Amino acid sequence: MRDVNGEPFDKGAGGRGLSEPFGVRCAQAGAAVRRLHAGALLASDPATIRWLVGRQIEIGWGPLYPVSAGTFVAVNLDGRSTVLCPEGEAASGPMIPGVTVQTYETLTAGPLRPFSNLRGLIDGLGRAAQLPTGTPWAIEAHAHPAALLPDGEWVDAADALRALRFVKDPSEVDRLEVAARVASEGQRVFRASAEPGISEIDLFSFVHAAMERVARERVPTLVDLMSGPRMMTVGTPPVDRRIGADELALCDLGVRVDGYWSDSCTTICVGHPTAEMRRLHGACQRALDLGIALAKPGVVAGDLDRQLRETMSDAGYSYPHHSGHGVGTGFHEEPRLVPGAVSTLEEGMVIALEPAGFGHGIGCRLEHLMEVTPSGGRVLTEYDLRLDQ
Repeated sequence: MRDVNGEPFDKGAGGRGLSEPFGVRCAQAGAAVRRLHAGALLASDPATIRWLVGRQIEIGWGPLYPVSAGTFVAVNLDGRSTVLCPEGEAASGPMIPGVTVQTYETLTAGPLRPFSNLRGLIDGLGRAAQLPTGTPWAIEAHAHPAALLPDGEWVDAADALRALRFVKDPSEVDRLEVAARVASEGQRVFRASAEPGISEIDLFSFVHAAMERVARERVPTLVDLMSGPRMMTVGTPPVDRRIGADELALCDLGVRVDGYWSDSCTTICVGHPTAEMRRLHGACQRALDLGIALAKPGVVAGDLDRQLRETMSDAGYSYPHHSGHGVGTGFHEEPRLVPGAVSTLEEGMVIALEPAGFGHGIGCRLEHLMEVTPSGGRVLTEYDLRLDQ
C-alpha cells in the first residue's frame, strides 16, 4: 500500500499498535455514573460507544429508521458492560473479555419492530440490575431516542462522559495519528489534482478515493471544498463549480478512521496568487505557527483563541468561527478554542487549530492537528501549507 508519493503507507502509526484499555474506560464511566447518583448507564452516542468498547458505529448512511434502533452500551457501577446491538452484529468490533453482547431482531421478512425489540432488552436489563426504587438510569440525552427511555427516572450523563475523553491515552494518540495520516494523504492529493477547469466535486472524488485506498476501509468525511468567490463562505461542501485560473481553493477534511477523527485544512492558489492573497495567507500561517508554539499544558483555551485572533486582526482580517477544538472519537470535543473559554489545555489533549481570515473578497484557512506537550503542539498531520501549488 503506497501514498501519492509512492511511499509505503503503514496503517499502524509508528508500528505501535497499542491495545486500548477498555476495561479501565468502563470502570471510569461506572464511577462517573455513581457520582451522578444513578444506578447504571445506557450509552448511545457513537463517540462514547467507540471509546468504551471499541465498536465503530456506521454513520455514513445516517439513522436507518425503521430498519434499526441503533447500538447501546449498558455499564454497571462496577464497570461491567453489555452491548445491545442489531442481530448479525454480535461479532462487530473487538471482542473484549467480560463484555456481554445481546442482540435484537431488526430487518426480517416480518414486521419491522426494532424499537420495541430493543426496548425489551433495555427493560430486561433494568429488571436484572434490580435498581433500588427511585434510582435513575444515566443516559446521553442528546443521542437517546425518547422511544427507548428506560422506565423510571433518568439523569443526563453526557457532560460527565465527555470529560473522561478530554485527555487521550497513548493508544488513542496512536489511532489519531493514523487518522491524521489519512487526512494528510487527502490534502496532498487535493494539492496535486487541483487545476483550472476541474470541478470542486470531481476534485473531492479524487481526494476521497485516495484516502480510502490508504485507509483500507470506508472513510466517513466531513468536507469543506470551495473556490473563487465561494472562499468567503464557511462550512461549504463541494459543488459542480469549475475552478478558474489564478483562483484560491480550500480543502478542509474531517475524516474518521477506526472510529477516531482527524481534522485538516489547506488553502492554495490554482495559478498565480495576487499580493493580497499572499498577505492573507501569510497572516494565517503566522497565526497557526503561534498556536502550535503556545499549545502547552496550562494555557487557557480562551487566551489561545485571543492570541490567534489578534494576529489576524493586526493584519486586517477576522473570522467568525472557533480557533480550534479537541478531536478524538468525537469530531468536535473539548477544549473549544473560542472567546472567553475557561478550559485549560492539558498534556495529552489532541486539538485542531484553524485560524482563518476573510476580507477584500477572498478567504483563507489553515489547520493542523496536534498533541499538547510541554514543548508545544506536536503536529500529527503532515502536508504542504504553501499558497503556491
